[in-house]
Amino acid sequence: MAEQAQLNIYQKLAKIREQVEVMRKNKSGYGYTYVSEDEILAKIQVFMKKYHLSLIPHIVGGTTKVVPYPYKKTKTTKGGEFYEENANEVLVNADMTWTWINDDNPEEKVVVGWALVGQQADASQAFGSGLTYADRYFLLKYFNVATTNDDPDAHRSKQKAAEVAEDKMIAEQIIARFDDLVKVFLKENGDKSDEVKKFVSKYVKGGNYFAITESALAAKLLADFKETFGIKE
Repeated sequence: MAEQAQLNIYQKLAKIREQVEVMRKNKSGYGYTYVSEDEILAKIQVFMKKYHLSLIPHIVGGTTKVVPYPYKKTKTTKGGEFYEENANEVLVNADMTWTWINDDNPEEKVVVGWALVGQQADASQAFGSGLTYADRYFLLKYFNVATTNDDPDAHRSKQKAAEVAEDKMIAEQIIARFDDLVKVFLKENGDKSDEVKKFVSKYVKGGNYFAITESALAAKLLADFKETFGIKE
């Protein structure tokens, strides 16, 4: 409890983001699949409680608009013929803000601008669906939650592969710098070739430093080489 209270609001929100990085789509309707509001809230509210955060939605005064929304629906007869049917619905939209509050320090807040849009047969239904939709997508987008039809572990595997690829790229850049230093050093100290090979062999089998793919190991090799052989840049 004391540890949570010591975190500032941005640290608390970051903690939640780490925990809800991916959710599996669990509902279907209107021709697509999606993550339901209760699924999102069930997962996020647990961590809001843990990290002592509150979230307050607010409709900006004077921004709500309710307008008729007539359109035509294309339908088919039993015989397979197409025809158009008039539909009359209501479109509701408004500007919103969502305010995160640090319950351990209520003066600490994060206000995020948002919008509400709903379309239904009457104004109250349109307003309600707009709020539900805004609630669901605010939480998903604010926390950068990935939604997938696959098992969340499959998504995390893709994330891990991307992280490994990025780390390998960084390692390659470090090794390229290390290679340049080795060449310059041996050009000036040709008699220390065996000593350098022995040194590198402590970090990678066979002394082939180009085989190193982890940035942390590459960085350690570079730093230790400069310290061991007294190289200053």
